[in-house]
Amino acid sequence: MIQTETPGASTFGVFHNTIRNMKILNLAFFACLFCAGIVSCAYAQKQQEKTKEFRLPDVPVTLTAPEDRAAYLSLHYWDHFDFADTSLISRPEITEQAFVDFISILPHTPKAQESVDTLFRRTLVDREMLYHFISLGDKYLYEPNSPMHDEDLHILFLRALVNHPGLEETDRIRPRHLLEMALKNRSGDVAADFTVVCRDGSSRRLSDIKAGYVLVYFNDPDCEDCRRVKELLSQSPVVNGLLESGRLKLLSVCVEGKTPAWEKAEFPAGWIDGYDDGQRLTREQVYDLKAMPTLYLLDAEKRVILKDASFGQVEERLS
Repeated sequence: MIQTETPGASTFGVFHNTIRNMKILNLAFFACLFCAGIVSCAYAQKQQEKTKEFRLPDVPVTLTAPEDRAAYLSLHYWDHFDFADTSLISRPEITEQAFVDFISILPHTPKAQESVDTLFRRTLVDREMLYHFISLGDKYLYEPNSPMHDEDLHILFLRALVNHPGLEETDRIRPRHLLEMALKNRSGDVAADFTVVCRDGSSRRLSDIKAGYVLVYFNDPDCEDCRRVKELLSQSPVVNGLLESGRLKLLSVCVEGKTPAWEKAEFPAGWIDGYDDGQRLTREQVYDLKAMPTLYLLDAEKRVILKDASFGQVEERLS
């Protein structure tokens, strides 16, 4: 009698092992497909990001005058920028660089205000983008230490924001205040008059100082930058030469009042050195003193020549 061999445990074991190995291979295969998909998507995303770049408008060839070309460029500068794409906020090499180039054009066009208005009108697409461009304006045009600091250009931005429909009423308070301060004592204006108390107890009024130039040095003796600028002024051949000739008067004003630091401080003999009694200048915001020190250069009629200027700008103007 021929016996049929019944499959033993070892046979079923091989069968089960085969099934298990196939499952593992299938899982590995699908895992590879999944990973390949992720890699492919990531690669495509990277390629898409690489293709993102800022595109300038095409200026019509019929516009030949430089001011006309600058006007067109500034008005249409953002035509191809996607204000709804908030990922561009984290791409400073695109958005921030484009902004810097944009504000570099504005001094060369009579359409500067209209161009800034156009920019902020387009930010209505996305609130986050609106606040990003506000922060860029502050960073480059308002911050005292910015190499592109420019009050005249910043005023254009503030005027575009004071009634901007994308801002809540509470968010308009800051640009309104900054605009009010920026419009005080502008270049060409007669500087606001004030009085200081000198070391001998006498009072001296700005309008009574007679000279071809008056350099007003608003400071706080406790301020390190103030001490640095005081040193530069006291050692400047240009400043000292004009002081000796009488063509320049230098008025040093301690805006914090009669402080112990001011009482201990020493100033060059040729300077008019005093303090703001009652701190009226800061309390009533007579001048925009957002940083210390602040330098104003005035002419003989006390008209502002330079406002919130650096030492280098003052020395260059007096040379």
